[in-house]
Amino acid sequence: MIATRELTRSQFYRDFVMGRGKFEPAEFGVDLSREAFSDQMIDEFNGVYRGGWTIDELLLHPREATRFCDDVRRKFGYWDLPDDIILRVILTRRRNP
Repeated sequence: MIATRELTRSQFYRDFVMGRGKFEPAEFGVDLSREAFSDQMIDEFNGVYRGGWTIDELLLHPREATRFCDDVRRKFGYWDLPDDIILRVILTRRRNP
C-alpha cells in the first residue's frame, strides 16, 4: 500500500507557494540557465528603476509591480512566466547577493 499524506488546505498552499522558489526557467518557456535568468531579471529591474526604488518598495505598489512583470513578459516573450517568479528572483538576489 502506498502511504499518502493528507494536507490541510493551508498546508497545501504553504507548500505550493514556498516551493515556487525551486524552479527551472525552462518550466516557463525560458531558454536560459537559472543564473542567467536571475541576472537578466536583476538587470531589467535595475534598468527600469535605476536605484530609485528597491524591490521592497516595488512590492508595496502592486499595480506598479504588475506593470513591471507585464513589461518583462512583453519585452522577452516569456508569456508563461508568472509574476511571483519574476519578483521572487529579484527579491532572492537582494537577500543572497
